Amino acid sequence: MRTVISSGRQMHYKLPANSLVRHGHSVTMYSSTPVSRFRGFDPAIRHRFTPAPVMLFNALTRIDTPVVLNELNSTIYDRWTALRLEPCDLFLGAATSSLQTGLAAQRHGGVFVLDRACPDIRYQQATLAEEARKAGGSFSLDSQWFIERQIEEYERADLLLMPSDYSRRSFPEHLRNKTVLAPLCGRARITPRVPKAPGSPFVVGVVGGEALRKGYLYLLQAWKELALPNAQLKIRSGPGYRKFKLLAKLVDEQPNVSVIPYVPDISAFYAECDVFILPSVDDGFGMALIEAMANGVPSITTHNTGASELLVGGRDAILVDPFSAEQIQQALATLYESPEMRDRLAEAGQATVNRLMAGDTAHLYDEGIDRLLAAAAKLRPSAAVA
Repeated sequence: MRTVISSGRQMHYKLPANSLVRHGHSVTMYSSTPVSRFRGFDPAIRHRFTPAPVMLFNALTRIDTPVVLNELNSTIYDRWTALRLEPCDLFLGAATSSLQTGLAAQRHGGVFVLDRACPDIRYQQATLAEEARKAGGSFSLDSQWFIERQIEEYERADLLLMPSDYSRRSFPEHLRNKTVLAPLCGRARITPRVPKAPGSPFVVGVVGGEALRKGYLYLLQAWKELALPNAQLKIRSGPGYRKFKLLAKLVDEQPNVSVIPYVPDISAFYAECDVFILPSVDDGFGMALIEAMANGVPSITTHNTGASELLVGGRDAILVDPFSAEQIQQALATLYESPEMRDRLAEAGQATVNRLMAGDTAHLYDEGIDRLLAAAAKLRPSAAVA
């Protein structure tokens, strides 16, 4: 079967690309990421470079561009890819930049699969606008025409591929009915944990670039209330949080909070942590949580982190409600006071993640691709599973 994947950035797309190759299908990857930057992709995958002008400008200058230019960039990339698209049996396109290409694939007789890791744009925009208000700033909403374009993508796609039921539940029922789930479980780099010297600070780590979506407001509020002795909160993130007055204030007034813009080895970051937390209010999956647990870090996350659906609360990790500084505070206090519970969570969580990622392949994701191919075969005989 001839399959095509299109995404401006490589992101998690080595998972479906490699999985489709393992299923015996040919894969062509359209992307504005140069082939020299692709890591971990099967060498059998063909690469076709498609420019995305604004994204290339961002990469070269590190200058953030207005929302409207990013919207135009997605639209231009989509139209350009559609013009160059070769006939295929199955097209898998990244959400926001695949409408015209997906329709072109359908005209060739192929199945149009839209990959949407996040919730419905309508739900997500409303959530983040409210979070920005709470954090003392504003959220740049998508243009109405771009929201309508994304909704048309949902409607015109034959199938929707999502990583979690959290994302799926945000969509209207008729769209939920054409959703296939494929959890984004891949392999994680692991650094052996070295016992800390007595008296070392208690380190809580978190990873995530989008401060509003990752729930940093509630984490910082909880951390302030706790005022733990000899403790540090390390946030691996960019400077974007400073756009929100309350977030900036909570960071600045707590000397035991540090925001780290870059770490050369993320597994080494996990090795420093006594506890990892992902307090997301909107997270389609949350791969950082799985990575931290694979590295043996006892973890806390919310029910709005898609990966939490694969875990047993209280055994693999502590699961809390989103938007709750109080529950975060309680969970952190419990783990601060109980090394024994940290050890239990670390051992059980790591064992669970090892089962989810058993072997050299992402078998949980492969099972999702099995379901996707079976659903595609019912829509188009040419998309039958090999």
